[in-house]
Amino acid sequence: MKKSILKVLTLTFLICLAVTSCEILEDCKTCEPVTNNNGTITTGPGILTCGDDLERKESENVTVGNNTSSYYNCY
Repeated sequence: MKKSILKVLTLTFLICLAVTSCEILEDCKTCEPVTNNNGTITTGPGILTCGDDLERKESENVTVGNNTSSYYNCY
């Protein structure tokens, strides 16, 4: 009985280690949307972003008209 519990705990530990190691390899940051409208800056809640989506958000800068621009602040 004790051996089967030990086997289950060991297997669980190895699975957790494998999942965690994959997340560490991928570059992740928290990105919050920022809008500048005629000098008034507003921000939204930060969202954890990884991989290709992170690269897209870091390089994205949208301008609407002459006075409004939006981008993501990733940290």
